[in-house]
Amino acid sequence: MTRNKQNRTGLALPLVLTFVVCIMAFASALVYFRKESKQQNLSNLHFLQANFMAQSAIQMMLLKLSAFPQEACDAGVLSLGYCPFRGIIAGANLNAAGNTGNPQALKEFFSDCNTTKFPWKATSVDSSTGKFSVTDFKVISAFTNPGERQLVISAQIKALGEATLNRGKMETRREEMIKTVKLTREN
Repeated sequence: MTRNKQNRTGLALPLVLTFVVCIMAFASALVYFRKESKQQNLSNLHFLQANFMAQSAIQMMLLKLSAFPQEACDAGVLSLGYCPFRGIIAGANLNAAGNTGNPQALKEFFSDCNTTKFPWKATSVDSSTGKFSVTDFKVISAFTNPGERQLVISAQIKALGEATLNRGKMETRREEMIKTVKLTREN
């Protein structure tokens, strides 16, 4: 019996050291992957903030289009160089008629859909800031549907959202969003 005890005394120290080394390797890997995961989560949060800011600009423009459909249609038709009180023949060539569009009415229409006119008053725990603006609103096509007696305009809204996150060494992130809408007006 005494002989078996003497043979086991040299095995305990290497076994404990191996166990400690394995636990240290596991703990360091856990800390490293947690740090990487946290940085990825911050990056995703930063993207979502900028994306939602751009979506808020689109929603503000859609609200303005639903509140002022007549003004939107008139500005769109004027930007193409047509009279807003007359019909537009589908497939008509704008340049052949000698008409030149004036995009100033459309610029005036969307110029107040941004955070400088409507300040962003939301506060956050991580002191992030954001801005949004509609950068462009242009008419893609317009025609008069004689059967429905409607003016149909296809327009494109471009919005820009910016988010600044003061954590994780993130810079200002910008996201652009484009939405195509269809406007109709009874003739």
